[in-house]
Amino acid sequence: MHSILPEYNCDIFISYRQNDNKYDGWVTEFVTKLQQELEATLKGRLNIYFDENPHDGLHDSHDVSQSLSNKLKTLIFIPIISQTYCDTESFAWKHEFKPFLEGTSTDKLGLSVTLPNGNVASRVLPIRIHDIDPADTRLLESELSGVLRSIDFVYSNAGVNRPLLPKDDELRDNAYATIYRNQINKVANAIKELVNGIKSAGTQASPPQASQTSITEKPAPASTIHATVPKSLNYQVVNQKATTVYLAWTSTDLKPKREEMALILKKAGFNVLPLTDCPADDEGFKTKVIQDMSKCDCSLHMLSQEYGRRFEMDEEVSFPRYQFDEAIKLAAVNPEFHSFIWYTPDPNGIPKPAQLEFVKYIRNNITRNMTFSNSLGPMQLVDDMRAILKKQEKTELDVMDTDIFFIFNQQDEGDAQNITDSISLEYPVETMNILPDGEEEYREMSRQQIPKSKLAVIYFKYAADWALPFIKQIWKSVGGASSPTYLMLIGEDEPAQNKARTFKAPKVVSNISPKETIPEEIKKVYTHILNLK
Repeated sequence: MHSILPEYNCDIFISYRQNDNKYDGWVTEFVTKLQQELEATLKGRLNIYFDENPHDGLHDSHDVSQSLSNKLKTLIFIPIISQTYCDTESFAWKHEFKPFLEGTSTDKLGLSVTLPNGNVASRVLPIRIHDIDPADTRLLESELSGVLRSIDFVYSNAGVNRPLLPKDDELRDNAYATIYRNQINKVANAIKELVNGIKSAGTQASPPQASQTSITEKPAPASTIHATVPKSLNYQVVNQKATTVYLAWTSTDLKPKREEMALILKKAGFNVLPLTDCPADDEGFKTKVIQDMSKCDCSLHMLSQEYGRRFEMDEEVSFPRYQFDEAIKLAAVNPEFHSFIWYTPDPNGIPKPAQLEFVKYIRNNITRNMTFSNSLGPMQLVDDMRAILKKQEKTELDVMDTDIFFIFNQQDEGDAQNITDSISLEYPVETMNILPDGEEEYREMSRQQIPKSKLAVIYFKYAADWALPFIKQIWKSVGGASSPTYLMLIGEDEPAQNKARTFKAPKVVSNISPKETIPEEIKKVYTHILNLK
């Protein structure tokens, strides 16, 4: 067995509990379907390690064989998350999941990979086949140091919690409305993105060095969203400038964590300052803090139980305390400046009295542009930072008044073109073609354009898995029942499973119709809305 990278022994490792494959061979069928889908998705062939008879239960106390240890030298690790997978005493957890995570701390790729589109993804790709207990979710997220992002194969109904099967695609009563065939495709596409990112990093990545003393600034790639069909709607959203974080110098015990955080922030698309080690003299330190913080959009202060180095002329103030006070001053004159405080004391340590007073001072002076965090890991913290800063953005986009705003996924572009060509013969139509990335920007464009429209149409044929979550989110963001604009979700009746893809809510019209009648159905709804006004 060989990997696409010579240092690794296989490309994909499938980890699961033996009982999850006994009843109907779910895992075996999943691996077979995934191999077939990957052959149609990737030009090259990937090697998947899958043991149909994994050691479980009786062998949990035995040593892991050298052959298994070698196979864990894999590019992508896929755990099958079931109701029993999160058992810290099981073979899968102790000898597969945990060793893989530990191994990524020393191999050249690390746990996270930068994808071709600039996003960052974990080399652990969880597949969830059951709704799991909250305690299991917390356990997984603590090990992964971030939010659990799984691709779900869960069939849910009243009193039912089981793995999704291929034959379920013919049914219409799955509460999650997921289709097995589509989920397999999502897994293959996620693997393709990871493989492309891994290939790119394979020749240049190196493990983080705790002794690193400087951070090289590298601008994050701009993300662009284009609206197409027709060209009359010609706009794009471009993030011209990546958010710059002032990553405060820390007490000595946190220096390795600060360097790790700097790397994670950069991989997540942030710029980071300062770029050098902490100045040795007091005045040089103060000058550098003020200079660099003034160039930043936010600050991140990492605190432990140590108070940190103190000023020679003022022993009451530490270097971390000074940087926090400067952030407060900057926020007073720049309301858009946000400070994040991440407090991670050693549970086995005793905080210094001065540090306890400092933390108490921070808690008593929390303002609207300040976040005090106890996140379990750096990746979760960075996700939280991104979410909070994203909410603060108030980008006014180039939207215009129109009769019908027609939204579709690139997967259905050809059919959407025919529909809009027909409608535009009678009514002004603006369209938006949702490309595979940049979901946040598309939602913001929709949020601003829909109130300028008399009817917003979300159309799908093959992209039902995109359309349903999209309209639910957009409906809430434009006001729900109080929205000034009606939304119409319309899908074609082929493929057959589309007939179950509807969304009922105030100010929403759902319709599944034959392809040839869709333009007329849209016109009928539009005319009815005009009559209501």
